[in-house]
Amino acid sequence: MDLAWLAQVGMTGAAALVQAVATDGWQLARDGFARLLGRGDPGREGLAGQRLDALAAEVEQAPADQRDEVRRRLLPAWQTRLTDLVEEDPALAEALVALRDEVLERLPAAQQQWVQHITASAPGATAQGVMFGNIINHPGPPTA
Repeated sequence: MDLAWLAQVGMTGAAALVQAVATDGWQLARDGFARLLGRGDPGREGLAGQRLDALAAEVEQAPADQRDEVRRRLLPAWQTRLTDLVEEDPALAEALVALRDEVLERLPAAQQQWVQHITASAPGATAQGVMFGNIINHPGPPTA
């Protein structure tokens, strides 16, 4: 599978996860991501659940006006964790996409603003976006 696509899946999955903390959709997100990260192993699922609980506690303990900053600080670790997961087992990418989409549907409008949806569909079309980082382009050779 395309590594860029897998990275995108990991990053958008992490954004949905982190934004779900302290919302009505948190329990769905927590349980779904614990299951996904556990990959059928109860011990691994339990460890993932502990990490998710720590994520939630850190966000929930912050004053309401500082929660977005706490989310921004915690996001990169979850982006790395989920990107590594789907790079190591690309078969999990579709499950992560489905979970991400299910979680996004339950987010309040304020949390949905963190998630970018960019589509380009034409020969030679390009669409770009970035959250808390950089865009680095590596153009390939021209196609014939």
